[in-house]
Amino acid sequence: VFKLTDGNLVLLVGDASGHGLKACMSIVTMHTLIRMVGTDGYRSTADFVNEINKRLCDNSLVQSGGGFITLFYATINSQSHRLFWTSAGHPLAMLHNLETDEVKTIGTSDDSGLPLGISGDFQYSACTVDLPPASRLLIYSDGLADAFSPKSVPHKLFGIDGISETLKTCRGKNVTDTLDCLFQTSRDFTQGAGRHDDTSVVLVERYVD
Repeated sequence: VFKLTDGNLVLLVGDASGHGLKACMSIVTMHTLIRMVGTDGYRSTADFVNEINKRLCDNSLVQSGGGFITLFYATINSQSHRLFWTSAGHPLAMLHNLETDEVKTIGTSDDSGLPLGISGDFQYSACTVDLPPASRLLIYSDGLADAFSPKSVPHKLFGIDGISETLKTCRGKNVTDTLDCLFQTSRDFTQGAGRHDDTSVVLVERYVD
């Protein structure tokens, strides 16, 4: 999460497939590329993700690992309160309207492109959504939704429903307490077994003007 020179906000969450050193190095490579490329020169989220994808596809370290990286990349215009976003095979963000208590996933499966590092010719698309007053945007990696307990019969994931219900339960809490609640509730759901994949979460709130 960081600010652009024009005061707008950049949000991104990435997740490499697999575990261990190769996955770690893939993420480090992507992080380095993002810093090298910079974001101020890319007004379109799709253009930025396209550039990162091409460079990852040309990177021998990432290609030799045989894996891929998912990415959700977004910018928030601080004047219009509009979110511009592009997904590269990543779980789509969720929007919680605190006034109506509605929680919904932004976009559809058609808006989620290929993970990064698979095809340098793939063209990603940019999407937009308005952030209403008193709303929260949740960006997360699939380790949160895929949390499950090996003791559960039948096998059940924490899933979108678990995330939505937790956000609603935390409607009156601040952002920090809501994040803590998301991790604690998903841990309780797994009956203490924890999550079985890396879990990253970014939660942003637009206050009432």
